[in-house]
Amino acid sequence: MPFVIGIDGGGTKTTCLVKKAGSKQKEIARFQGSGTNPHVVGFETAAARIGELIRSGLEAVNVKTEEVSAVCCGLAGVGRKTEEQRMQQLISDELDSLEISEYCELKVCSDSYIALRGALEPGKDEGILIISGTGSNALALTSSGRLTKSGGWGHILGDEGSGYFIGMKALNYITRAYDGRDKHTMLTGLILKRLQLEKAEDLVAYIYGERPEKQEIASLARQVIEAAELQDEAAEYILREAAEELLTHVKSLFRKNPEFTEQTVVTAAGSIFSYSKLVKDTFINGLRQRNLGTYQEAYESPAIGAARVAEELAYPSKQ
Repeated sequence: MPFVIGIDGGGTKTTCLVKKAGSKQKEIARFQGSGTNPHVVGFETAAARIGELIRSGLEAVNVKTEEVSAVCCGLAGVGRKTEEQRMQQLISDELDSLEISEYCELKVCSDSYIALRGALEPGKDEGILIISGTGSNALALTSSGRLTKSGGWGHILGDEGSGYFIGMKALNYITRAYDGRDKHTMLTGLILKRLQLEKAEDLVAYIYGERPEKQEIASLARQVIEAAELQDEAAEYILREAAEELLTHVKSLFRKNPEFTEQTVVTAAGSIFSYSKLVKDTFINGLRQRNLGTYQEAYESPAIGAARVAEELAYPSKQ
């Protein structure tokens, strides 16, 4: 029986899943390696890491390279056609060097696409995935196979409702509270302690001098969630605002896809949904109140989503 491989490539780690094609068994093996976001590690390095992960994985489960019929790689940082095409060629070269069969099918796509495919139940071919982690974006799949997106503009132009959005809103509120333009908030103490700053004025040098990375600002969402759990009014407001911003992604995808109904599956991923009950509950209630689909927890992992796509490549007539 031939095998398929699903790759979930993130910024810090990559998961490789090996599965028997056509089998109801989810996987026969799963391996992890270093991050493969090409904008973080470089395109050539990302491809080389994927090739090595596939090689070592197949050796570990004693699967011959000629038995691999399809590979799907869902990668962070690959959201545009030119990026997909560049990675497609580089990974194809890696597969050639591994002596994978020339008849092996290969697809390179975004990590959000395989996350959506994994989140939907088998047999479900329509749905929306909202992602809120360091950044935010959304992806919709119609029953006809059409993909539409919302967000993904990066932290300067977008990322509304993300960890970065929450962190920046918190820093802004601290300055407003310091000036007396807003109420006192425990965010001031929590975040200044987290950043090892003595007073609110020190935020000027921190933001404009040190120029912290996007991930560092996003990490401040932890303090906002902590304050909200202690019923801090400012923190609760920021998290509800984040949920409302995420709902606008769903609204935009409904406008782009008029065939969507209140039965359309909406699922979510990312650390903000995982750690903030307030964001998640506000988001789910907003969907219900506005008839924007039906919320469901993710059915399976992105790696399994990638394996499903690989199976479709291997057996297109069965789909």
